[in-house]
Amino acid sequence: MFPVYIYSDSPSQSLVMQGVTGFLSDLGLSVEFRGDFLSCLSLGEEEMAEIESLLSRARVFNIETPVDFLETHLLSEPFEKELYDGFWIQRIFSRFFLRKRPGELAKSGFHAVITGRLLGTYGSRRYHARVVISGFPSFVSTSGLVEGPARPREYYFLKAEFIRSGKDLSELNEAFRGKFVDYEDERITKITGSYVLQPLLHHFSGKEFCENSGCVLFNSHWQKEVLDIQYSGFLCAECESEIRKVAKRR
Repeated sequence: MFPVYIYSDSPSQSLVMQGVTGFLSDLGLSVEFRGDFLSCLSLGEEEMAEIESLLSRARVFNIETPVDFLETHLLSEPFEKELYDGFWIQRIFSRFFLRKRPGELAKSGFHAVITGRLLGTYGSRRYHARVVISGFPSFVSTSGLVEGPARPREYYFLKAEFIRSGKDLSELNEAFRGKFVDYEDERITKITGSYVLQPLLHHFSGKEFCENSGCVLFNSHWQKEVLDIQYSGFLCAECESEIRKVAKRR
């Protein structure tokens, strides 16, 4: 059976990895949870220092300017959300994986890191928070679940009013509780499992999203869609058939 390797990287404390791997296993996939990605690579002290230095260079300091990986920001203040350039993070993780486990490159398998880091990609003159970064390895960001899909329009109108009047935004979040995915949300486990399927299917077919608005592979742009589809939705018959074909590959 085709192996699916899942790693973590300081994800949400509410995330139950057994729930994610169980969801994938129920679709016939052979899933192995390998724990923390960097710990799995058994990096030495010098290697850890090296990777920490590289990760710091992948931080976004201005959402309107692409990351200059050769530039250092020792005295600069990073973007408030501690956003990282998703593609640079992917390159860094891939570099160390191939350095420590070169033999696995020739083997078939899908590798995904479920991370707590907020990842973004640059486009249309600014960075946009992402839930999924496809590739090697793929990423699913639990912080991206919170910050990526848009909240109800009314939330943003009221937020502007709250900021102008100096009100505590926690009151606004409480008023909209349940209408969007929040940090340490108990719904994160089920939603994350659905999102892992997107880069998995893309890995084989180039198809990352489904046109069926009820399928968990639908491209959700709003928090309401995430909750209605990724949390409460289903895997359509066509996509489930494709996933089960993947599971049978060798």
